[in-house]
Amino acid sequence: MTTSAGLTSELIDQISKSCIDLFNKLPKTGKPVDKEWTVLSCIVQYDKLCDKIQVVSLGTGSKCIGATKMCPKGGILNDSHAEIFARRGFLLYLYDNIRKNIKNKPSIFRLCEGVFKLKENIEFVFYSSQLPCGDASIIAKNGHEEHYGDILEHNFSSDVCSGIPCKKMKMEEDIHRTGAKCLPQSEQDPQESGINYHLLGQVRTKPGRGDRTLSVSCSDKMSKWVHLGIQGSLLSLLCDPVYLKYFVFGAQVPYSKETLERALLRHSTCYTLSVIPKFYQSSLSFGNIRHEHNTRPAPGSIFWVNTEHKMHEVAVQGKKLGITKKGANSLNSSLGISKYNLYKTFFDILNLDDNIRERIVGNDDTVNISYNNMKGKSKKYLENWLLVKEKVFKTWTVKPDIWNFYVNAA
Repeated sequence: MTTSAGLTSELIDQISKSCIDLFNKLPKTGKPVDKEWTVLSCIVQYDKLCDKIQVVSLGTGSKCIGATKMCPKGGILNDSHAEIFARRGFLLYLYDNIRKNIKNKPSIFRLCEGVFKLKENIEFVFYSSQLPCGDASIIAKNGHEEHYGDILEHNFSSDVCSGIPCKKMKMEEDIHRTGAKCLPQSEQDPQESGINYHLLGQVRTKPGRGDRTLSVSCSDKMSKWVHLGIQGSLLSLLCDPVYLKYFVFGAQVPYSKETLERALLRHSTCYTLSVIPKFYQSSLSFGNIRHEHNTRPAPGSIFWVNTEHKMHEVAVQGKKLGITKKGANSLNSSLGISKYNLYKTFFDILNLDDNIRERIVGNDDTVNISYNNMKGKSKKYLENWLLVKEKVFKTWTVKPDIWNFYVNAA
């Protein structure tokens, strides 16, 4: 059960166990083998009325493709980190519940004046076996990482709208480092020995070898979800923002509540958060975390989502595992959580209800609205995102405007 102070220790461990148990029940394909590690992330639904938890989305993985491999047709996943797979699967779960509401089936949503709103008894918890890559991973190696914030330099700018400054850590020992890189247009890490290796509060792109990725770190993406909701722009055309109420992280990995607050909340005084999430560490650990015996990341990523028809797929390099080279370019073979298939799911919803369709697209021929143009219709979300970028992040990665693809909505 929850209390006014947040999750109880029993519920925290129950959430972790549910996620780990679900992973263990899935087939072996895509899971780590000898000397491999991965990250496990899940989104867990908590029903306060019946005090029930349920894993609704699961993802694993730690890979990301380079900028030159991005697919303009939306068929390849740019980012296959566990946190992102869990979130994209969760989008399918939200679409599935909107569909259920339209069909008068039990749903987490209620319809109010044409907009789907989350029922008040429903809350969501984000679980991950370790802290996200990027700023949240920069933690002191002092043996008391949960209290490391006491030895950070908190000499922030007097300008309350300046966000988190790029200050160096002021500690007696070394820090855990992140492979995520500062944006090219930003100040770069000094990469000096020990505590002066990193800057704090930087938006970063994900680590990778060779072709550099344009995907920002999981810390930055999760911070965006905290500020704007996890639903993104397309779903914002259908429903109110959906916020994560709690974050739970696994044991036996570096952990710091203060670091998470810095990286995900970003101590902004210029943007009022609708929901201020709470952070916890479980006493249970995931069996495939990175340690001295697990020396390399598993190449595959897994996603599973609790939709009406359970979906479970394995990906390698952003593509569905097992697809032949000839079929790799077919959109029909793309992952269920690809941009293309999520956009197709969005159209499926529009075609279920004429009133919803008319409210969003008017008299437009929906077949002739591209992915980017449809996202552009989410005016309020995009206005809030511009404000958050300006006031909170200050900068963000720049991706080419290549996703102008269409889907067959017939």
